[in-house]
Amino acid sequence: MPFADPDPTDPTVLVGVALPAEAEATRDMAWVFAEEFARMGFDAPQILRLFRSPFYAGAHLALGALGEAAVLAIVEECVGVFGRHTRRGE
Repeated sequence: MPFADPDPTDPTVLVGVALPAEAEATRDMAWVFAEEFARMGFDAPQILRLFRSPFYAGAHLALGALGEAAVLAIVEECVGVFGRHTRRGE
């Protein structure tokens, strides 16, 4: 079977689906993205750049759904809680 024409009976073919979710699920998703990057040492402006980038589709979707002000509040909260850490050896 050609590369560009996947076999529909192949169980390893990646299939994406959209699931309905409430607005609170989008807020939780944005919070998790912000927390993850804050724990990695990103500051608020760096995290906001990720939300604004269409390359990060989930974060970008959350920004579009929630708006800049709501995402900024989430990012600032996450950076405030998880952004203050020191790594061993620093």
